[in-house]
Amino acid sequence: MDRGGGAGRRVGPRRPGRPHRGALCESPGDPGPSDVSPKAHGPMKVTFVLPAASFTGGARVAFDYADLLRAAGHDSAVLFPMIPYRFRDSARRLSGVRAWLGGLKNNVLHGTNPPRQPLLRQIRMVPRINNRFVPDADAIVATAWPTAHSISRLSPRKGAKCYIVQHREIDSGLPEDVDATYRLPLFRIAGSEYTARLLREEVGVEAEAVVRNGIDVSFWSRGSLPRPARSGVLMPHAPGERKGARDGFAAFERVRREIPTARLRCFGRRRTEDLPEFVDYVENPDDDALRRLYAEAAVLLFPSRYEGYGLPPLEAMAGGCAVVSTRVGAVPEIIEDGVNGLLVPPEDVEGMAGAMLRLLRHADLRARMGEEGRARARGFDVSVAARQFEQALRRAVERGGGGS
Repeated sequence: MDRGGGAGRRVGPRRPGRPHRGALCESPGDPGPSDVSPKAHGPMKVTFVLPAASFTGGARVAFDYADLLRAAGHDSAVLFPMIPYRFRDSARRLSGVRAWLGGLKNNVLHGTNPPRQPLLRQIRMVPRINNRFVPDADAIVATAWPTAHSISRLSPRKGAKCYIVQHREIDSGLPEDVDATYRLPLFRIAGSEYTARLLREEVGVEAEAVVRNGIDVSFWSRGSLPRPARSGVLMPHAPGERKGARDGFAAFERVRREIPTARLRCFGRRRTEDLPEFVDYVENPDDDALRRLYAEAAVLLFPSRYEGYGLPPLEAMAGGCAVVSTRVGAVPEIIEDGVNGLLVPPEDVEGMAGAMLRLLRHADLRARMGEEGRARARGFDVSVAARQFEQALRRAVERGGGGS
């Protein structure tokens, strides 16, 4: 999974006092970590398996889950194999080789040059994902489609076999290969109602649990600037068609025709050579830097063409930033169009431009959307996460893993 539009950012430094942002929750209003009682139910040992030493998307989710479990008194570990999995299909052999070589480089560098961020030091490289190198546990969790095959072949001693499904990953493999993993006898945990529906309607399987992404609202709302101090448009950026960067740039070009002084700031993992000259680019920001970007922006534009979830709109909303987003993935589960944000169809350049112009021209509407968004984001706070995730794992353990 990509990070839901987070443009492949690295994990920033840990914030004291709370689980790391981006942890997961099932439904707003449910009890939080105080309801998790390992003494009453017994602590669990849980292993997460990453496809490589990659710190985006599904890897980020695994770190968040591991943190929540550890905070609740459980024992969690995050593993990845020395030789990364191959994702790409034969039709994309060149890009697949490049991605694989990049993964191998990351693995080697992780082993020789440990990352500065404490969160990333939690992961451990093993030679292979097999019975010899994977520890015994109560539950083991696949985080991407290639890891699901490895986990399905492990001994029952390695734990109840679970599978976090953030989206249908047919962008990184042949559809028949990817979909086959969703039919394996694993306990499927969907990252949103959207993903659960996708599995049901397009693959013909049911998710055993739905555990929606959440955020640390107290962190993302800290340091929000007053309305008059906010200016410009902020947009996550990543190469490729999926994230809709070209659509976003085209839409902003139309905004500049109407408001020549408008400025666009983008953030992402790395700056690419094809960026328009009017873009102010912030490369690889950590969470503190990204929070400041949200706080300074008048509008967040989220132009993605495809998402499993979409965390940037939720993070921006927590900080009181008005949001314009495409109607993709789980975003409609977060944003009610016209109430706490503005939604447009994917690839609708004119619609994006029009929505941005409405918010940039009307400060009162922008302020109302920002406050409504802030209120909505509180329902997705990380404090509701630990109990839901623990319950899903316990159900899997009680069933011995495996899906319906």
